[in-house]
Amino acid sequence: MPSLAQVICDLNESMALELVQHRLAMGDKPLDIVEECRNGMIAVGERYARGEYFLGDLVLSAEIFHEIMRVLAPTMDVKKTERRPVGKIVFGTVEGDIHDIGKNITISLLRCYGFEVYDLGVNVPPDKFVHHLKETGAGILCLSALLSSCFEALQRTVKLVRLLDEQGRIKILIGGLVNEKVRQYAGADEWVDDARRGVTICQKWMGVL
Repeated sequence: MPSLAQVICDLNESMALELVQHRLAMGDKPLDIVEECRNGMIAVGERYARGEYFLGDLVLSAEIFHEIMRVLAPTMDVKKTERRPVGKIVFGTVEGDIHDIGKNITISLLRCYGFEVYDLGVNVPPDKFVHHLKETGAGILCLSALLSSCFEALQRTVKLVRLLDEQGRIKILIGGLVNEKVRQYAGADEWVDDARRGVTICQKWMGVL
């Protein structure tokens, strides 16, 4: 039987959903399933970068992931009776970068765990992040960057938020192709390259773990 990641990479929606149901029945943890989905989505992105897939294929892979998350959502350990969100998050890919697969996966997972996420999309300038932080009152800013050429935009965004956040209440998480050196350079609070860890960090910041 092919792996879930391979089936997603091959854009086989019916088999992907069948495998998800099978793994749930076998007792696999939903977050482990999400991680394999993430690997499949990364493989889709790599095929797109090589010219093997086109924009329509990226859209289809996103739809497959959305359907999988719809299946997994009821199995997540979420307080379904709680009406108020766990916390508000502004999320986007920084200026100069148009990658969004990792961002979209993380946002889907955050929403499953009760967060209200404002997705600003890709190629987002620093002032747009600041505007939405003020408008929404969000306490967490998540920034995605997969190009080293965009690390300067990452730093500019963090600096602007720090400058205007006089109370120091906003926590900043960066993700993508980043590491501790990039975190220090940008001035963010934490960094991740794993959607599951990103959710855990946001939960801790909001005091729900």
